[in-house]
Amino acid sequence: MDMQGLKPVLRKEDLDEKDPDTNKAQEDLDLQSRPSSESSTNVDDFPDGGLRAWAVVLGAFCTFFATAWIGSVARCMIFLPGVLVGRLSDLGYFQATFATGSVLIIAGTFLIPVCTLYWHFLLCQGFMIGIGYGLTYGPCVTIITHWWKRKRALAFGVASSGSAVGGVFFPVALRNIIPRVGFSWTLRIMGFILILTFGVANLCLARRLPPHKAAGGLFGLHVFRNPAFSAWALSAFLGLFGAFNVGAYVTSSAVSYGISSNIAFYFVAMYNGASLFGSVGLGFLADRLGAMNILIPTTISIGIITIVWPFCGTVASLCVISVLYGLTLGAFGALGLVPIAAMGGTEDLGRRMGIMNTVLGIGTLCGAPLAGLLTGTSLGFKGVGYFSGGMIFGGPYSWLCLDF
Repeated sequence: MDMQGLKPVLRKEDLDEKDPDTNKAQEDLDLQSRPSSESSTNVDDFPDGGLRAWAVVLGAFCTFFATAWIGSVARCMIFLPGVLVGRLSDLGYFQATFATGSVLIIAGTFLIPVCTLYWHFLLCQGFMIGIGYGLTYGPCVTIITHWWKRKRALAFGVASSGSAVGGVFFPVALRNIIPRVGFSWTLRIMGFILILTFGVANLCLARRLPPHKAAGGLFGLHVFRNPAFSAWALSAFLGLFGAFNVGAYVTSSAVSYGISSNIAFYFVAMYNGASLFGSVGLGFLADRLGAMNILIPTTISIGIITIVWPFCGTVASLCVISVLYGLTLGAFGALGLVPIAAMGGTEDLGRRMGIMNTVLGIGTLCGAPLAGLLTGTSLGFKGVGYFSGGMIFGGPYSWLCLDF
């Protein structure tokens, strides 16, 4: 027997008595043999393309598409649960949260036809559907950041263009279907469409990064110690006070100037259609020039358009305003959350975006109703334009103050 070919077998109790280097080597061996979700996924290795990453964008597109027909209360509810939903996403509960939201939206849509009282409609369309969208929108935008980095703005732009497509489809479809089959069956048809869209979204959307339990608790208010985050939160809050008000009141203003309601109705479709090109095109440019370098001039443009809009009283001028408004608003919707991803690590990305969504929700809740009060004053829609435009200008001003 060749004694030199034998190697000593180390027992655990022998290792305990050996030198620290030997123990360290054995510990490293044990760690390498132990499965780990962290080691199986390279946090910094973003696909930035490929079938799986684009499938996630498709799922997000379907989610954005489904949000285009909801009312103002439900739109506010999209953003307000952001902190809680974002935290759940960080902890790994994305699928359960998204599926629950999908069920609430679909069930609420099918329940609307049986509503008979105002509070029934408020409960189903305002809160049930609104909370459902809150449980789907926040995780959806967070998941996109798991798969995209260098082309993240383009991915957000393509995904958010779903709102533009839905904004053209749903109003026109509802206007033409209701006279034919009635209100109840129209809502049921919308429900079946939502089953399809959320079915695709639930199949396509998936986490790439492992869950994290980041320090800071549920709210993580320490993120406001970052001057860039605080400035962007303030600018987004001010911007949401006025950014959507042209879209909310352009039809009413057109009718007040004597334009037929049948024509005024299509101004909404115009700006939604234009926002499709704005979100995708400006998202493409943002990956090359920087998101903030696109957001600041486009936000200023929205402010100018908002102030000019009430002075447009003809079909031609309102068509031009609607298209320009849609192009610039597309960038605001597509790129608004992109800078947040660059303001920290991935371990609390969902919570950061959730905090921002909650801030956006407060601005959305307050902006349109306050602007609506101004329509009853002597200034009328001009007052809405002055108020909304001034609030929008406060957003870029916050960032410029930070730079200097």
